[in-house]
Amino acid sequence: MQPLRHQWEKKKDPPAQAPSAKPSQLTMTLFPTKFENGKIEYKIRYKGRSRPFSRAKALVTSEQSRDPTKLKELLSQVLTITLDGGTSSTNA
Repeated sequence: MQPLRHQWEKKKDPPAQAPSAKPSQLTMTLFPTKFENGKIEYKIRYKGRSRPFSRAKALVTSEQSRDPTKLKELLSQVLTITLDGGTSSTNA
């Protein structure tokens, strides 16, 4: 329990933190969940502060949808996207 303050006493602010030299990083991992009507739907997991959406869809090219092995390979990949200060990198 905190001690009582009088109205004239100011509340102490927590010490200010120095801004980090590195901008915050957002990493999105996309897990394929289903394939329907030429689109792959992904469930998204985040590491970082922002969580703008929970699912995404990707269009599949006609070449990929005609070749079952390419489609199966595409559906088995988990994608990781890292956004860092205006740049992005993708790992499959």
